[in-house]
Formats: sequence, C-alpha cells, structure tokens
Amino acid sequence: MPILSSQSHAYWLRGERSSCMLFACSGTGRGDIKCSEVSKVKIDCHVHVNWQGYDATKVIAHMDKLGIDQAWVLTWEMVNGLQVGYQHLSMQEMWAACRKYPRRLLPFHAPDPRRPDAERLLREEIRRGLRGFGECKVRTCIDDPDLVRLFRIAGDAGLPVLLHLGKAEPPEYAHWYLHGIDGLARVLDMLPHVNFVGHGPGFWRYISGDEARDPSGYPKGKVTPGGKLLHLLRRYKNLYCDLSAMSGLNAISRDPEWGRRFLIRYRTRILYGTDMFDRRHLDYLESLRLDATTMRLIMGENAQRLVRR
Repeated sequence: MPILSSQSHAYWLRGERSSCMLFACSGTGRGDIKCSEVSKVKIDCHVHVNWQGYDATKVIAHMDKLGIDQAWVLTWEMVNGLQVGYQHLSMQEMWAACRKYPRRLLPFHAPDPRRPDAERLLREEIRRGLRGFGECKVRTCIDDPDLVRLFRIAGDAGLPVLLHLGKAEPPEYAHWYLHGIDGLARVLDMLPHVNFVGHGPGFWRYISGDEARDPSGYPKGKVTPGGKLLHLLRRYKNLYCDLSAMSGLNAISRDPEWGRRFLIRYRTRILYGTDMFDRRHLDYLESLRLDATTMRLIMGENAQRLVRR
C-alpha cells in the first residue's frame, strides 16, 4: 500500500509522459499499511460502497485480492430518485468508508445541482477534504448553469470531475443522464481548467464514427473513423477516460487491435476503473501485453496525478 504524502511521492512530467514512484506497502485487511519497497501505485477510479452487496470492508478485501492500492469512492445522488435502476449512494456512507480506511479510499461526492444547498454543501466538503466530484449522474443537461457552477467550484479547488453520460435516445431513454456528448464539448469549452473524466454508454459509444448503426448502449463491431469522442480527446487536453463498467470494457474490446492502439496513444488520459467487483477489466488489460509505461500510467499514475494536492 503506498503512503500518500508530500514526503513519500515525487512526480516527473515530461510532455505526455509521467512517472510516479511510491513506497509499496501491504494491507492488513483493516486498512493499515506496512511499508516494504518502492513500487508503483494502482488505483481504481470507480468504486462505490454498499453497492452490489459490498460494504467498505468487502471493498478493501476485493482491492487486496486484485492488488489495488487505492480507490476513488463515488456517490450517486439524485433528488427525485425514482428512475429505473437508481440506488442512492449517499455522502454519509462514502465519508464513513473513507474515515474507516483513510489511506485506501479517497472521498468523491457529486451533489445533485437541483439541491438548493448544492453549492454550499460542495464548498463545505472541499474544506473537509473532498478529493473529487463524482459520480455526476443526474437527469439534467450537462451544460445546465447550476451544474456548470458546481463544476467550476470543483475545478477551482483542483478536484477532478467524474461524469456518467447515459444514452439519450430510444430504446434506452429511461437511462439517460447528462444528455449527450455534444453538451460535454460545450462544457469543455467553458471550463478549460477543470479536468473531466468521462464514463458510461453515452460517452464510450462515440469512439466510433458509425455509432448510429448500432443504437444500443454497447455497440459491437469494428471501430470506424470519425468518432466524436476521439475528436474531443484531440481537442481538449483536460478530458480523461474512465474504463469502468461494461461500457468502458466493451469500448476497448469490441475491436481488440484498435483498442490496444487507443490505449497506447492516449495512455496519459486513460484511468483504470471497474464499477464492479470482479477482475474482468484487469484480466483484459493484462491480456493485451501493453508496455510497462502504458500499464503504469493507466493503472494508477494518471489517477494519482489528478487528485494530488
């Protein structure tokens, strides 16, 4: 387990490359740490507690099993949580887990912008030690002024913003969140100082230029030129990609050769994440036999760089 302090880590940034070496320490199951030797940090950027039957203790046990040092613990909050599949993942549960395992779990929270106290609450949590804004998964447009104000507050404090974009078209209209990738481009234009991390079917399906051919949230087949997501990655250096859930895994595995090239080309902008409690993402990445630098960046250094203070 790495000790994350100003005394125990260093950064070397040269262009698109980075290297982050930390003291490697072994977990005890209680979140304690025991230092051993210098190694690289591994971070899962997309974890929830009390999700899929995993409380904080089970989350830590799962991380230990996979060799994951830290995880971003995300909330899910909607003020009118009546949507299909919604499970309220509260800030109280998140903070309790992060207090229990403070060196393993990093606190993230995205208050619903429709809350009248959303801005005040976010500022209070930043003073309390919030490390990121997420998971932002609400039934409002991504460029809604109230939501943009929250993004700005988070970015001004140096917090990354993790977004879930759902599909906004039939037959999965019940699962739309943030209403599409075109709005993301407008927000990236408005807030160049904020680091955004994209996730979800409405994000990853746009790696291909023919997304309309397959209207499902998880398109299959070869990736074709002209994908909107690739255009955004080329244009906006503050956009990152979260590989979690089936949307991220499907995106890099639907066309394996293309996926491998994508991971290498954008290795400084891609974050390992799971949003589930198995090892499918890790096994797939390992099966690609990526070079050591690419794996090191994706598996933790990119996430480490985004949350450093």
